Amino acid sequence: ERLREQQRQRNQSIKFQPQNDQQLKQYLKSTYDIVIPDLQVCPSHTTPFRAFSDAYFARYGVTVWEASRGFGGKSYLLALLSHTEADTLGAEVSLLGGSGEQSARVLEYLQKWSSAEDNIQRRTRYKSGGLVTALMASSKSARGPHPQRMRLDEVDEMDLIILDAAMGQPMGTAEVKKQTVMSSTHHYADATFTEVKRRAKEKGWPIQEWCYKE
Repeated sequence: ERLREQQRQRNQSIKFQPQNDQQLKQYLKSTYDIVIPDLQVCPSHTTPFRAFSDAYFARYGVTVWEASRGFGGKSYLLALLSHTEADTLGAEVSLLGGSGEQSARVLEYLQKWSSAEDNIQRRTRYKSGGLVTALMASSKSARGPHPQRMRLDEVDEMDLIILDAAMGQPMGTAEVKKQTVMSSTHHYADATFTEVKRRAKEKGWPIQEWCYKE
């Protein structure tokens, strides 16, 4: 009975849940006055909104985002995605950057949209039951929690052993599917992101790339 009551209260506190791309666009515009670009320019590219939407609706278990540093808006999108998932889905989300500072930077973006009383150090807790945690860049930290959503930023700056530990984190529930985004600029010729792209080709993970034109 107690568990059923907790679930009932959680369901009542969750806000409107977008059911398709159009509703997601409307939600972001009406709630935060944010419009994510959705016009493909380069033939081989996707759009930032399509990458965002695919992750939010968990259309693929794992997706890879590739865009330039500074112009791609990857950290901003990951912060907005994490906030939206926690707020509307009641999801537990872990943020892991190539460094502890990178994780904290994404969380700082996110906390601009959340209530001040929900923010505690490296965590943001939501009335929906959602929780966003910024992890330290260590294999011990990466092996810790088991959220439904895992958001990895600047993967090319991350040790492969930490990435592998993080990939074992996500566990879905009846309410929220598990989903992982690995996001990065491709800085180095033979480092972690090169291995991620090799695995993506092998495992069929979509690589969603965009440039400043998109």
